[in-house]
Amino acid sequence: MQTAVKKKTGFLTPFIIKLLCILFIADFVKGALLVSILPIYLNQTLRMSAVLVGWAFALQYIGDNLMRGPFGWAVDRWGYKKVMTAGLTALFASVTIMLWLQSPLWILAASFLLGFGTSPLWPSAAAGSTEESGMKGAGRVLSWVYIASFVGTGTGPIVIHFFMHDAEMDLPLWILWICSALAVPVALLLPHKTGRGGASRQKDQASFLQSFVAAFRQNEIGALFIPALFLFSFSQGVLTPVVTLFAREDMGLSANEFSLVLMTGGAVMLLLVLLAGRWVDRLGARLLLYTGIPVAAAATFAILFISTRPQLYAAVIAVGFGYALLIPAWNAMVASIVPEEKRGAAWGAYMTVSGSGYVAGPIIAGWLWESVGHRAPFVASAAALAGLFVLIAFISFGKKGVIR
Repeated sequence: MQTAVKKKTGFLTPFIIKLLCILFIADFVKGALLVSILPIYLNQTLRMSAVLVGWAFALQYIGDNLMRGPFGWAVDRWGYKKVMTAGLTALFASVTIMLWLQSPLWILAASFLLGFGTSPLWPSAAAGSTEESGMKGAGRVLSWVYIASFVGTGTGPIVIHFFMHDAEMDLPLWILWICSALAVPVALLLPHKTGRGGASRQKDQASFLQSFVAAFRQNEIGALFIPALFLFSFSQGVLTPVVTLFAREDMGLSANEFSLVLMTGGAVMLLLVLLAGRWVDRLGARLLLYTGIPVAAAATFAILFISTRPQLYAAVIAVGFGYALLIPAWNAMVASIVPEEKRGAAWGAYMTVSGSGYVAGPIIAGWLWESVGHRAPFVASAAALAGLFVLIAFISFGKKGVIR
């Protein structure tokens, strides 16, 4: 009877829809800031070096990474409503600082606060959605979670580009300020728990540090899981601060052309990621991991050799195809080892380790961009994916369930 109820109500319930709305709004703001506003504003307006731009990104990821574990633990103890409201209030404060206090020091401080404010989003969304859907629907529901985040992150830069005129950022920041304000009331509509025994049922459980350590001791994959978490995020983090600069400086793309490139890659992702989520639920994650990782790695490495618009679009489409297979399979693999009684703490712990790749990536990207060459970060990303493929080959064989 319990299984039947979950199958009927556990997918895209009102609770999950609210989580998806919050993810979309927050990542719309965050994507617009990180991809469009900060690289241009810091580099061209404030004349900061690529290294300092990398540090601005790193501070955002540091703020995000520091609090993912504690916020995930807090979800288990105090519920979704309080944790998400606190985070989104900090996001609103970050945009407020950027709007009115536009010195380099304040921008760097706001970058840290931006990461702090968005840090509870993924632990809360991953824990709540998988608890609500059950493991049989984890691939699909996590695909929807990723789509909400991805669409927000992708449409943020695309939309905000139409309001950017040279390095003038007042109007774009006002738009993002309004968006961030709208997310807070949605968080206030969240329940404290899902009604299926999730958040707040562990109020007398272990401390955060004990829960953090236990999350890794109890996982069924083993020690290789930790470097795999790092490489997965590093492959993306090392590209984040240089994609816009590469498109403008090396490929000579206008703002509208760059938006079209982003939309092309995003369309490929959207068309395939939900289908890939269904494949994961039916076939397991290993096949998609073995396909998606090498495709994404090869396409990223191919950017070294592109010189024309058609070649760029082909590379972007291939990257989108690879990550459309990789992302749902990876998230489902992680979900398969999360202990049901400590979902928030475990997701927070895993995302803290994964977030270290997002911290290191921009710092290394800035150094590679200036010291080695503008295409060096793409080599680093492809190499990280190749390393991830090797680790997956070792940690997935012989496992059961969603990894099979």
